[in-house]
Amino acid sequence: MNYSPAKTIILFFLGLAIVGTALLSLPVAHNFNAFSFITNLFTAVSAVCVTGLSVVNIGEYYSTFGQIIILLLVQLGGMGYMFVSTVIILLLGKVALKDRRIMQDMFNISSFSGLKNLLLKAIFFVLTIEFVGAVVLTFIFLGSFSSLSKSVYLGIFYSITAFCNAGFSFFYDSLAGFADNPFLLYVVSALVLLGRLGFFVIVDIYDTYKENRLHLSTHTKVVLSVSAGITFFAFILFLFSNTVKGHGVFYLINNAFFQAVGARTAGFYSIPLNLFNEFAKVMLLFLMSAGASPGSTAGGIKVTTLALVFVFVRSILKGDDDFVLFKRRITVDLIKKALVVFIVFFASIAFFSVILVLLESCLSPLAVVFEVVSAFATVGLSLGITSDLSVGGKVLIIIAMMAGRIGILTLLIVALNPSAKKKDIRYPEARILVG
Repeated sequence: MNYSPAKTIILFFLGLAIVGTALLSLPVAHNFNAFSFITNLFTAVSAVCVTGLSVVNIGEYYSTFGQIIILLLVQLGGMGYMFVSTVIILLLGKVALKDRRIMQDMFNISSFSGLKNLLLKAIFFVLTIEFVGAVVLTFIFLGSFSSLSKSVYLGIFYSITAFCNAGFSFFYDSLAGFADNPFLLYVVSALVLLGRLGFFVIVDIYDTYKENRLHLSTHTKVVLSVSAGITFFAFILFLFSNTVKGHGVFYLINNAFFQAVGARTAGFYSIPLNLFNEFAKVMLLFLMSAGASPGSTAGGIKVTTLALVFVFVRSILKGDDDFVLFKRRITVDLIKKALVVFIVFFASIAFFSVILVLLESCLSPLAVVFEVVSAFATVGLSLGITSDLSVGGKVLIIIAMMAGRIGILTLLIVALNPSAKKKDIRYPEARILVG
Protein backbone atom coordinates (compact mmCIF):
# COMPACT_ATOMS: atom_id res chain seq x y z
CA MET A 1 0.00 0.00 0.00
CA ASN A 2 1.36 3.44 -0.98
CA TYR A 3 1.36 6.45 1.34
CA SER A 4 1.56 10.03 0.13
CA PRO A 5 3.56 12.25 2.52
CA ALA A 6 1.79 15.39 1.29
CA LYS A 7 -1.69 13.94 1.82
CA THR A 8 -0.65 12.49 5.18
CA ILE A 9 0.49 15.91 6.37
CA ILE A 10 -2.82 17.49 5.32
CA LEU A 11 -4.83 14.76 7.04
CA PHE A 12 -2.65 15.09 10.13
CA PHE A 13 -3.36 18.81 10.56
CA LEU A 14 -7.05 18.44 9.77
CA GLY A 15 -7.39 15.50 12.16
CA LEU A 16 -5.48 17.31 14.89
CA ALA A 17 -7.75 20.36 14.50
CA ILE A 18 -10.87 18.19 14.75
CA VAL A 19 -9.63 16.37 17.85
CA GLY A 20 -8.54 19.66 19.41
CA THR A 21 -11.94 21.24 18.79
CA ALA A 22 -13.69 18.26 20.35
CA LEU A 23 -11.48 18.39 23.47
CA LEU A 24 -11.87 22.16 23.85
CA SER A 25 -15.63 21.74 23.57
CA LEU A 26 -15.74 19.58 26.71
CA PRO A 27 -17.28 21.36 29.74
CA VAL A 28 -14.10 20.74 31.73
CA ALA A 29 -12.05 22.70 29.13
CA HIS A 30 -13.51 26.15 29.76
CA ASN A 31 -14.54 28.35 32.66
CA PHE A 32 -17.88 29.45 31.26
CA ASN A 33 -21.12 27.56 30.81
CA ALA A 34 -21.78 29.15 27.41
CA PHE A 35 -20.72 26.88 24.54
CA SER A 36 -19.30 28.38 21.36
CA PHE A 37 -18.30 25.89 18.69
CA ILE A 38 -16.75 28.55 16.43
CA THR A 39 -14.62 29.85 19.31
CA ASN A 40 -13.29 26.38 20.09
CA LEU A 41 -12.70 25.62 16.40
CA PHE A 42 -10.90 28.94 15.89
CA THR A 43 -8.69 28.37 18.95
CA ALA A 44 -7.90 24.76 18.01
CA VAL A 45 -6.93 25.65 14.43
CA SER A 46 -4.90 28.63 15.62
CA ALA A 47 -3.02 26.35 18.03
CA VAL A 48 -2.46 23.56 15.50
CA CYS A 49 -1.25 26.12 12.94
CA VAL A 50 0.94 27.79 15.62
CA THR A 51 -0.63 31.13 14.75
CA GLY A 52 -1.74 32.55 18.08
CA LEU A 53 -4.79 34.49 16.92
CA SER A 54 -7.64 34.17 19.38
CA VAL A 55 -11.15 35.55 19.71
CA VAL A 56 -11.01 35.18 23.51
CA ASN A 57 -8.40 35.51 26.22
CA ILE A 58 -7.30 31.90 26.69
CA GLY A 59 -6.10 32.61 30.22
CA GLU A 60 -9.65 33.44 31.32
CA TYR A 61 -11.91 31.60 28.89
CA TYR A 62 -10.24 28.19 29.13
CA SER A 63 -9.57 26.17 32.27
CA THR A 64 -6.20 24.65 33.10
CA PHE A 65 -7.29 21.52 31.22
CA GLY A 66 -8.20 23.59 28.16
CA GLN A 67 -4.93 25.50 28.31
CA ILE A 68 -2.96 22.24 28.44
CA ILE A 69 -4.88 21.00 25.39
CA ILE A 70 -3.96 24.22 23.57
CA LEU A 71 -0.31 23.77 24.56
CA LEU A 72 -0.28 20.18 23.27
CA LEU A 73 -1.85 21.31 20.00
CA VAL A 74 0.83 23.98 19.66
CA GLN A 75 3.59 21.44 20.33
CA LEU A 76 2.25 18.90 17.85
CA GLY A 77 1.48 21.58 15.29
CA GLY A 78 4.92 23.15 15.65
CA MET A 79 6.63 19.81 15.20
CA GLY A 80 4.07 18.68 12.63
CA TYR A 81 6.34 17.94 9.70
CA MET A 82 8.88 16.24 11.95
CA PHE A 83 6.25 14.23 13.81
CA VAL A 84 4.34 13.04 10.74
CA SER A 85 7.45 12.11 8.81
CA THR A 86 8.84 10.12 11.72
CA VAL A 87 5.55 8.24 12.05
CA ILE A 88 5.54 7.48 8.32
CA ILE A 89 9.07 6.12 8.43
CA LEU A 90 9.09 4.34 11.79
CA LEU A 91 5.54 3.01 12.01
CA LEU A 92 4.49 2.52 8.42
CA GLY A 93 7.91 1.15 7.60
CA LYS A 94 8.14 2.45 4.08
CA VAL A 95 7.15 5.20 1.70
CA ALA A 96 6.13 4.57 -1.89
CA LEU A 97 9.01 4.98 -4.32
CA LYS A 98 7.12 7.58 -6.35
CA ASP A 99 6.74 9.72 -3.20
CA ARG A 100 10.37 9.65 -2.13
CA ARG A 101 11.30 12.49 -4.46
CA ILE A 102 8.42 14.56 -3.11
CA MET A 103 9.51 13.81 0.45
CA GLN A 104 13.07 14.87 -0.33
CA ASP A 105 11.82 18.08 -1.92
CA MET A 106 9.71 18.90 1.14
CA PHE A 107 12.66 18.49 3.50
CA ASN A 108 15.46 19.74 1.23
CA ILE A 109 17.64 16.66 1.77
CA SER A 110 19.57 14.78 -0.86
CA SER A 111 19.52 11.32 0.73
CA PHE A 112 16.29 9.64 1.76
CA SER A 113 18.17 7.02 3.80
CA GLY A 114 19.38 9.69 6.24
CA LEU A 115 15.96 11.18 6.90
CA LYS A 116 15.13 8.96 9.89
CA ASN A 117 18.24 9.92 11.88
CA LEU A 118 17.85 13.57 10.93
CA LEU A 119 14.26 13.70 12.19
CA LEU A 120 15.05 11.96 15.48
CA LYS A 121 17.99 14.25 16.08
CA ALA A 122 15.85 17.30 15.27
CA ILE A 123 13.11 16.24 17.70
CA PHE A 124 15.75 15.69 20.42
CA PHE A 125 17.10 19.21 19.91
CA VAL A 126 13.58 20.68 20.00
CA LEU A 127 12.69 19.05 23.31
CA THR A 128 16.08 19.99 24.82
CA ILE A 129 15.76 23.65 23.80
CA GLU A 130 12.22 23.86 25.13
CA PHE A 131 13.26 22.25 28.43
CA VAL A 132 16.13 24.68 28.96
CA GLY A 133 13.90 27.59 28.00
CA ALA A 134 11.22 26.47 30.46
CA VAL A 135 13.74 26.28 33.32
CA VAL A 136 15.17 29.73 32.63
CA LEU A 137 11.74 31.33 32.18
CA THR A 138 10.53 29.75 35.43
CA PHE A 139 13.23 31.59 37.38
CA ILE A 140 12.41 34.82 35.54
CA PHE A 141 8.70 34.53 36.30
CA LEU A 142 9.52 33.87 39.95
CA GLY A 143 10.63 37.47 40.12
CA SER A 144 7.10 38.60 39.24
CA PHE A 145 4.97 35.87 40.81
CA SER A 146 5.44 34.48 44.29
CA SER A 147 3.92 31.10 43.40
CA LEU A 148 6.45 28.49 42.28
CA SER A 149 3.79 26.31 40.63
CA LYS A 150 2.46 29.26 38.62
CA SER A 151 5.98 30.26 37.57
CA VAL A 152 6.74 26.70 36.42
CA TYR A 153 3.47 26.58 34.49
CA LEU A 154 4.15 29.92 32.80
CA GLY A 155 7.74 28.91 32.08
CA ILE A 156 6.67 25.72 30.30
CA PHE A 157 3.83 27.43 28.44
CA TYR A 158 5.86 30.36 27.11
CA SER A 159 8.90 28.23 26.29
CA ILE A 160 6.83 25.98 24.04
CA THR A 161 4.75 28.76 22.48
CA ALA A 162 7.87 30.88 21.89
CA PHE A 163 9.89 28.10 20.26
CA CYS A 164 6.88 27.06 18.18
CA ASN A 165 6.33 30.71 17.21
CA ALA A 166 2.72 30.44 18.34
CA GLY A 167 2.26 33.74 20.17
CA PHE A 168 -0.48 32.64 22.58
CA SER A 169 -0.49 34.59 25.82
CA PHE A 170 -2.41 34.53 29.09
CA PHE A 171 -2.25 38.32 29.26
CA TYR A 172 -4.44 40.73 27.32
CA ASP A 173 -1.42 42.78 26.23
CA SER A 174 0.80 39.82 25.24
CA LEU A 175 4.12 40.54 27.01
CA ALA A 176 3.76 44.32 27.29
CA GLY A 177 3.67 43.94 31.07
CA PHE A 178 7.28 42.71 30.91
CA ALA A 179 8.58 45.47 28.64
CA ASP A 180 11.01 46.57 31.36
CA ASN A 181 12.34 43.03 31.92
CA PRO A 182 15.21 42.53 29.44
CA PHE A 183 15.94 38.99 30.69
CA LEU A 184 12.51 37.74 29.70
CA LEU A 185 12.54 39.66 26.41
CA TYR A 186 15.86 38.18 25.30
CA VAL A 187 15.13 34.62 26.46
CA VAL A 188 11.81 34.60 24.59
CA SER A 189 13.58 36.18 21.59
CA ALA A 190 16.20 33.42 21.63
CA LEU A 191 13.52 30.72 21.67
CA VAL A 192 11.64 32.39 18.81
CA LEU A 193 14.83 32.73 16.76
CA LEU A 194 15.79 29.08 17.27
CA GLY A 195 12.31 27.93 16.28
CA ARG A 196 12.39 30.21 13.26
CA LEU A 197 15.73 28.87 11.99
CA GLY A 198 14.27 25.45 11.34
CA PHE A 199 15.15 21.95 12.44
CA PHE A 200 17.59 21.29 9.61
CA VAL A 201 19.57 24.48 10.23
CA ILE A 202 19.96 23.69 13.94
CA VAL A 203 21.13 20.16 13.18
CA ASP A 204 23.51 21.40 10.44
CA ILE A 205 25.09 23.96 12.78
CA TYR A 206 25.54 21.29 15.46
CA ASP A 207 27.02 18.75 13.04
CA THR A 208 29.37 21.34 11.55
CA TYR A 209 30.68 22.22 15.01
CA LYS A 210 30.89 18.60 16.18
CA GLU A 211 32.60 17.28 13.06
CA ASN A 212 34.86 20.34 12.65
CA ARG A 213 33.62 20.92 9.12
CA LEU A 214 34.88 24.02 7.36
CA HIS A 215 31.60 25.16 5.88
CA LEU A 216 27.93 25.17 6.65
CA SER A 217 25.52 23.99 3.98
CA THR A 218 24.31 26.52 1.43
CA HIS A 219 20.79 26.19 2.83
CA THR A 220 22.00 27.16 6.31
CA LYS A 221 24.01 30.10 4.97
CA VAL A 222 20.97 31.42 3.11
CA VAL A 223 18.69 31.07 6.13
CA LEU A 224 21.15 32.74 8.51
CA SER A 225 22.07 35.63 6.21
CA VAL A 226 18.56 36.49 5.02
CA SER A 227 17.08 36.09 8.51
CA ALA A 228 19.75 38.34 9.99
CA GLY A 229 19.19 40.97 7.31
CA ILE A 230 15.40 41.03 7.76
CA THR A 231 15.71 41.09 11.57
CA PHE A 232 18.14 44.02 11.44
CA PHE A 233 15.84 45.94 9.09
CA ALA A 234 12.87 45.25 11.38
CA PHE A 235 14.90 46.36 14.42
CA ILE A 236 15.73 49.71 12.84
CA LEU A 237 12.13 50.11 11.70
CA PHE A 238 10.65 49.50 15.16
CA LEU A 239 13.35 51.55 16.89
CA PHE A 240 12.31 54.72 15.08
CA SER A 241 8.60 54.06 14.49
CA ASN A 242 7.07 53.81 17.97
CA THR A 243 5.72 56.72 19.98
CA VAL A 244 6.80 55.49 23.42
CA LYS A 245 8.15 58.39 25.47
CA GLY A 246 9.76 58.73 28.86
CA HIS A 247 12.01 55.68 28.69
CA GLY A 248 15.75 55.24 28.38
CA VAL A 249 17.75 54.20 25.34
CA PHE A 250 18.24 50.61 26.54
CA TYR A 251 14.50 50.21 27.09
CA LEU A 252 13.85 51.28 23.50
CA ILE A 253 16.62 49.06 22.11
CA ASN A 254 15.48 46.00 24.08
CA ASN A 255 11.87 46.36 23.01
CA ALA A 256 12.69 47.23 19.40
CA PHE A 257 14.74 44.05 19.16
CA PHE A 258 11.98 42.02 20.79
CA GLN A 259 9.45 43.48 18.35
CA ALA A 260 11.75 42.72 15.42
CA VAL A 261 12.02 39.08 16.53
CA GLY A 262 8.68 38.32 18.12
CA ALA A 263 6.30 40.39 16.03
CA ARG A 264 7.51 39.12 12.65
CA THR A 265 6.69 35.44 13.03
CA ALA A 266 5.70 34.62 16.62
CA GLY A 267 2.99 37.19 17.31
CA PHE A 268 4.44 38.32 20.64
CA TYR A 269 4.81 42.01 21.35
CA SER A 270 6.05 44.12 24.25
CA ILE A 271 4.86 47.44 22.83
CA PRO A 272 1.22 47.59 21.61
CA LEU A 273 0.91 47.97 17.84
CA ASN A 274 -1.26 51.08 18.20
CA LEU A 275 1.84 52.91 19.44
CA PHE A 276 3.51 52.44 16.04
CA ASN A 277 2.85 54.70 13.08
CA GLU A 278 0.98 53.64 9.95
CA PHE A 279 4.19 53.20 7.96
CA ALA A 280 5.46 50.61 10.47
CA LYS A 281 2.15 48.73 10.31
CA VAL A 282 2.28 48.56 6.52
CA MET A 283 5.91 47.45 6.56
CA LEU A 284 4.98 44.81 9.11
CA LEU A 285 2.69 43.27 6.48
CA PHE A 286 5.75 42.52 4.34
CA LEU A 287 7.85 41.42 7.31
CA MET A 288 5.15 38.93 8.37
CA SER A 289 4.92 37.66 4.80
CA ALA A 290 8.65 36.88 4.71
CA GLY A 291 8.21 34.25 7.41
CA ALA A 292 10.92 31.90 8.60
CA SER A 293 12.85 29.02 7.05
CA PRO A 294 11.64 25.69 5.62
CA GLY A 295 11.22 23.01 8.26
CA SER A 296 10.77 25.62 11.00
CA THR A 297 7.85 26.14 13.35
CA ALA A 298 6.84 29.40 11.65
CA GLY A 299 5.06 30.08 8.36
CA GLY A 300 5.22 32.72 5.64
CA ILE A 301 6.81 32.63 2.20
CA LYS A 302 10.08 31.42 3.76
CA VAL A 303 13.38 33.28 3.64
CA THR A 304 14.92 30.78 1.22
CA THR A 305 12.13 31.46 -1.26
CA LEU A 306 12.83 35.20 -1.04
CA ALA A 307 16.53 34.54 -1.61
CA LEU A 308 15.84 32.48 -4.74
CA VAL A 309 13.44 35.09 -6.12
CA PHE A 310 16.14 37.71 -5.57
CA VAL A 311 18.70 35.51 -7.35
CA PHE A 312 16.31 35.05 -10.27
CA VAL A 313 15.66 38.78 -10.65
CA ARG A 314 19.34 39.63 -10.34
CA SER A 315 20.34 37.04 -12.96
CA ILE A 316 17.67 38.23 -15.41
CA LEU A 317 18.67 41.89 -15.02
CA LYS A 318 22.38 41.06 -15.43
CA GLY A 319 21.75 38.70 -18.32
CA ASP A 320 23.42 35.75 -16.59
CA ASP A 321 22.68 32.23 -17.80
CA ASP A 322 23.18 30.67 -14.36
CA PHE A 323 21.51 31.39 -11.03
CA VAL A 324 24.29 31.68 -8.44
CA LEU A 325 24.04 31.99 -4.66
CA PHE A 326 27.04 31.80 -2.29
CA LYS A 327 29.16 30.63 -5.24
CA ARG A 328 26.82 27.72 -5.85
CA ARG A 329 24.67 27.23 -8.94
CA ILE A 330 20.96 26.95 -8.22
CA THR A 331 18.97 24.59 -10.45
CA VAL A 332 16.12 25.92 -12.57
CA ASP A 333 13.67 23.60 -10.80
CA LEU A 334 14.34 25.31 -7.46
CA ILE A 335 13.93 28.73 -9.05
CA LYS A 336 10.61 27.65 -10.54
CA LYS A 337 9.35 26.39 -7.19
CA ALA A 338 10.36 29.64 -5.48
CA LEU A 339 8.55 31.73 -8.08
CA VAL A 340 5.42 29.57 -7.80
CA VAL A 341 5.36 29.86 -4.00
CA PHE A 342 6.00 33.61 -4.17
CA ILE A 343 3.23 34.26 -6.71
CA VAL A 344 0.67 31.91 -5.17
CA PHE A 345 1.33 33.30 -1.68
CA PHE A 346 0.48 36.88 -2.61
CA ALA A 347 -2.36 35.76 -4.86
CA SER A 348 -3.81 33.89 -1.89
CA ILE A 349 -3.38 36.95 0.33
CA ALA A 350 -5.23 39.06 -2.24
CA PHE A 351 -8.00 36.45 -2.54
CA PHE A 352 -8.60 36.14 1.20
CA SER A 353 -8.29 39.91 1.72
CA VAL A 354 -10.90 40.78 -0.90
CA ILE A 355 -13.41 38.32 0.57
CA LEU A 356 -12.79 39.43 4.17
CA VAL A 357 -13.06 43.12 3.26
CA LEU A 358 -16.45 42.38 1.69
CA LEU A 359 -17.55 40.36 4.74
CA GLU A 360 -16.30 42.92 7.26
CA SER A 361 -17.09 46.18 5.49
CA CYS A 362 -17.49 47.99 8.82
CA LEU A 363 -13.87 47.35 9.80
CA SER A 364 -10.73 49.19 8.70
CA PRO A 365 -9.38 47.76 5.41
CA LEU A 366 -5.81 47.95 6.74
CA ALA A 367 -6.82 46.02 9.86
CA VAL A 368 -8.60 43.41 7.73
CA VAL A 369 -5.65 42.87 5.38
CA PHE A 370 -3.34 42.79 8.41
CA GLU A 371 -5.50 40.02 9.90
CA VAL A 372 -5.36 37.99 6.68
CA VAL A 373 -1.58 38.26 6.33
CA SER A 374 -1.12 37.39 10.00
CA ALA A 375 -3.36 34.33 9.63
CA PHE A 376 -1.98 33.05 6.32
CA ALA A 377 1.63 33.59 7.43
CA THR A 378 0.72 32.01 10.82
CA VAL A 379 2.05 35.00 12.77
CA GLY A 380 -0.72 35.81 15.24
CA LEU A 381 -0.54 39.61 15.38
CA SER A 382 -3.73 41.62 15.11
CA LEU A 383 -4.79 45.25 15.11
CA GLY A 384 -7.53 44.30 17.55
CA ILE A 385 -10.31 43.07 15.27
CA THR A 386 -10.14 39.29 15.77
CA SER A 387 -12.94 39.16 18.32
CA ASP A 388 -15.04 41.56 16.20
CA LEU A 389 -15.09 39.30 13.14
CA SER A 390 -18.39 37.81 12.04
CA VAL A 391 -18.88 34.05 11.92
CA GLY A 392 -18.13 34.12 8.19
CA GLY A 393 -14.99 36.16 8.81
CA LYS A 394 -13.79 33.75 11.49
CA VAL A 395 -14.35 30.78 9.18
CA LEU A 396 -12.34 32.51 6.45
CA ILE A 397 -9.47 33.19 8.87
CA ILE A 398 -9.61 29.53 9.96
CA ILE A 399 -9.21 28.43 6.34
CA ALA A 400 -6.38 30.91 5.82
CA MET A 401 -4.52 29.67 8.90
CA MET A 402 -4.85 26.03 7.86
CA ALA A 403 -3.77 26.70 4.26
CA GLY A 404 -0.83 28.80 5.42
CA ARG A 405 0.37 26.19 7.89
CA ILE A 406 0.08 23.18 5.60
CA GLY A 407 2.09 25.09 3.04
CA ILE A 408 1.62 26.24 -0.50
CA LEU A 409 4.02 23.68 -1.97
CA THR A 410 2.34 20.81 -0.13
CA LEU A 411 -1.12 21.87 -1.33
CA LEU A 412 0.13 22.26 -4.90
CA ILE A 413 1.76 18.83 -4.78
CA VAL A 414 -1.56 17.25 -3.82
CA ALA A 415 -3.63 19.35 -6.23
CA LEU A 416 -1.39 19.00 -9.29
CA ASN A 417 -0.08 15.47 -8.60
CA PRO A 418 3.47 15.96 -9.96
CA SER A 419 4.14 12.22 -9.77
CA ALA A 420 1.52 11.53 -12.42
CA LYS A 421 2.68 10.50 -15.88
CA LYS A 422 3.55 13.52 -17.99
CA LYS A 423 2.08 13.98 -21.43
CA ASP A 424 4.62 13.63 -24.20
CA ILE A 425 3.52 16.74 -26.07
CA ARG A 426 5.73 19.64 -27.16
CA TYR A 427 3.96 22.70 -28.53
CA PRO A 428 5.48 25.21 -30.98
CA GLU A 429 7.05 28.38 -29.62
CA ALA A 430 5.25 31.73 -29.40
CA ARG A 431 6.55 35.29 -29.05
CA ILE A 432 4.95 37.64 -26.52
CA LEU A 433 5.93 41.23 -25.76
CA VAL A 434 6.93 41.81 -22.12
CA GLY A 435 7.33 45.05 -20.22
